[in-house]
Amino acid sequence: MPTEDVETLIVGGGLSGLACAAHLKRNGRTFRLVEQNDHLGGVIRTLSDSGYQIETGPNSLLARPEDPLLEYLSFANLAEKIQTAGRTGKKRFILKNGQPVALPMSLSEGIFTPVLSLSGKMRLLKEPFIPPATGTEGLSSEDETIADFVRRRLGEEFLESLIDPFVKGVYASDPHLLSMADTFPRLVAMEKTYGSLIKGGLALARQKKGAAPPFSREILSFSSGMGALPQYLAGLLGEDAGTNAEVIACSRSENGFRTALLFEEETYYIRSKHLVLALPAIQTAPLIAQLAPGAAPLLEKIPYAPIAVVYLGYPRERIAHPLDGFGLLVPSKERRKILGALFSSSLFPGRSPEGHVLLTVFAGGMVQPKLAQAFDEDLLPIVTGEVKSMLGATGAPSYVRIQRWGAAIPQSIPGHGARIRAIESSLPPGLHLAGAYMGGVSVSQTFSSGIRAADTILLTPPS
Repeated sequence: MPTEDVETLIVGGGLSGLACAAHLKRNGRTFRLVEQNDHLGGVIRTLSDSGYQIETGPNSLLARPEDPLLEYLSFANLAEKIQTAGRTGKKRFILKNGQPVALPMSLSEGIFTPVLSLSGKMRLLKEPFIPPATGTEGLSSEDETIADFVRRRLGEEFLESLIDPFVKGVYASDPHLLSMADTFPRLVAMEKTYGSLIKGGLALARQKKGAAPPFSREILSFSSGMGALPQYLAGLLGEDAGTNAEVIACSRSENGFRTALLFEEETYYIRSKHLVLALPAIQTAPLIAQLAPGAAPLLEKIPYAPIAVVYLGYPRERIAHPLDGFGLLVPSKERRKILGALFSSSLFPGRSPEGHVLLTVFAGGMVQPKLAQAFDEDLLPIVTGEVKSMLGATGAPSYVRIQRWGAAIPQSIPGHGARIRAIESSLPPGLHLAGAYMGGVSVSQTFSSGIRAADTILLTPPS
């Protein structure tokens, strides 16, 4: 059988795999990246359809000053394509009593916002005086859910009205299901350091008064859509990256690993000193069953939220709401059938034909998983009915597209951090994992997981 020798084999051409490969490339190391599908980028793809620009995965990204992604965004061929959402991207709506209400964008707006009742605002003002958790409550910091933490520090109303819809919109989940320490580690650290989220927020705001790197803390995309990011990374890799190659099995070899692949109905092998599996946890588990038998069952226990994404185009005059923001989040207490909606054509130009708007609506998740698998003829009237009720849409949409992801977003349930540490400690030397389940689901966090895998490889001398 044909056999190739490389220093590093990267399995998976999603964002984390591309980041790992690009970082190795820039540091002069040899590698081969293989992807099972016919395109690189994983879920991040931009499609043009009937004059609409459709994002199959993330619609935008946000990078912090310390994120490795920022360096790549500064490269000329990518930087020239960047579009920022500006103030529109900062404005969000929450459904309250069936009607969209804008979230406050300043302290003065917060005082008068109807999102929280007077008692809810008074409870929020007590936060600086609530002592931090001591660990005597019977829960370790990794056991505490988002709901536990927010209820303790900010109150029940803040949890139900603001945090619950945010968790649904970002993680397609429920704050009672996710670990606070693994989902929002910065807030947990803030409580430990400052004793209060409000005190910590004020202290950090004072520290951030200096100039930030370009494009940091900005919601952004690209003129050709989010697909420009993986396309740019793939361009850096050239012939070192290939598609339509299915990994059959991974095993140990004398000097590292031996991976069997199926390409054009022919089996071939790649021997490598390092093996990077940049795949979802559920796909990684069977591949490392022999390499790291202790890690495989832990990977299998990481749940993923299923999501149905419904893209709806309307003539602008048939939507009553001004759509002047990022989108609409829906609290569970409203008892609706969607997780939320993005106002895609309001965020960035060129997302819809002239005189039309594009909405990206999400359904299913951990909250209502059966909706993600509903037939189109059942799902579409549910979603359009909700859009009509919430945003004042009239008539049938002029454009419809439905995208389903059976395993879309990994869920950091309590104990996730300990599970990841146990997985990493059971890996043999030279085997590395990357992906959204390793350190966060955002675009920047997923990118960083690939960079971390590459940095570990760079610590070893080249072969």
